[in-house]
Amino acid sequence: MSYSLSKRFRPPLSGLCAGLLSVVLSTAALGEEGSDPAAASLRLSGFGSVGLSHVEAPAGWGYRREMTQGGSDARWRADIDSRLGAQVNYSAGHHVELVAQAIAKKRGRYAGDLDALEWAYVAYRPDADWTLRAGRVNLDAFLMADYRNVGYGFTAARPPIELYGMLPTTLDGADAARSWLQGDTQWRAKLMLGSAHIGAPQLTVPGRVRHVVGGMLSREESGLLVRASAARTRIDFDLGAAQPALDALAQLRALPLPAVAEQARALGERLGSTGFWATFLELGLRHELADWQWSAEFVRISAAPMIKLSSAYATIGRRVGDWTPYAGYGRTRDAMPALAVPSWQAALAPVLGLPAAGQAQALATAVAANVNSSRQQQSGWSLGARWDFHPQAALKLQWDRVHVEAAGSGLWTGADGRPAHANVATAVVDFIF
Repeated sequence: MSYSLSKRFRPPLSGLCAGLLSVVLSTAALGEEGSDPAAASLRLSGFGSVGLSHVEAPAGWGYRREMTQGGSDARWRADIDSRLGAQVNYSAGHHVELVAQAIAKKRGRYAGDLDALEWAYVAYRPDADWTLRAGRVNLDAFLMADYRNVGYGFTAARPPIELYGMLPTTLDGADAARSWLQGDTQWRAKLMLGSAHIGAPQLTVPGRVRHVVGGMLSREESGLLVRASAARTRIDFDLGAAQPALDALAQLRALPLPAVAEQARALGERLGSTGFWATFLELGLRHELADWQWSAEFVRISAAPMIKLSSAYATIGRRVGDWTPYAGYGRTRDAMPALAVPSWQAALAPVLGLPAAGQAQALATAVAANVNSSRQQQSGWSLGARWDFHPQAALKLQWDRVHVEAAGSGLWTGADGRPAHANVATAVVDFIF
């Protein structure tokens, strides 16, 4: 087990510290050359999680908390939640700040060197109300965008995977935000532009969302935060691994058999499409009242012909001294139907011959299985407790009961699309420094 910062093995602390040291030196040099030394300041902070989970799931199924994370079917796992992060903030004068955040954590096999750099941006604040940022910023399109990787910042062991497991964390681009007070109400609006990487269930390379154009509006008063966001983006996938199957389906579409041609077209669209547009909508709520705290969020992603996902969760907890028992429920549903395996062999045998018809039937079976195993159709209950045993550290104990429906195992690795239940028991210590 390793917490790799790239595709190669690299001890997490050495790679992380080397990267942060270069950031510190470069930002310090900028401050010395172009800002008022009296106003300049440098701050280093960090966070981390050390977790251990026991996963009871069907043989070969790999549990993961996000789709960009490599999977494993091992029962005992220390790589699901464990991570170490560090952040550098350099104020180069009164209006400009440079920020870099790096995280060592379990990543997919296609992770690159720069994936460990979660944030790397310059922020300009012309006044107290406006903030302009450019570079690699957090994608502020969901409730936990600012602290998704900082376990100490939320109650549960991990963000609900039924919603957060599929969402990107960073945006390469720019955003502009304005905050203002109206009586006792704090308003905030943001416009964001850029691109991001996303995990792809059955592909060996990540997908990419390009030309992201989105906005967010939030309102906070008396401990109640309500926010909504919307975005439009183009999704591109590398279909190299699926190209032979797509070519074969294209040949079947050209046959003078309307039923087979239509089924081959449908299989091809669902197996792999690229360059299509998607719409993202989100509504989130969080409320803290005395010792009670609860949150809920809903996300809808429309990206036909590939996916039409609706995901939601709700959590509630109550603080009792240093302990906070909590419960949560998450659910994700894909409105794109599961694919039925077409029966081609009898229709194709007179045209292609029996051996070729058998190969076409095997192709149809494999494509349908691939598509169905990548659909996300699952729900889960969580019960747990958080113990704040130190002002900067907390222990969390959590049990998850996960129900995966037939043709709905896309959040897992190595899954075969059958219905299943899983149990995940987790103990994690989160800390900040």
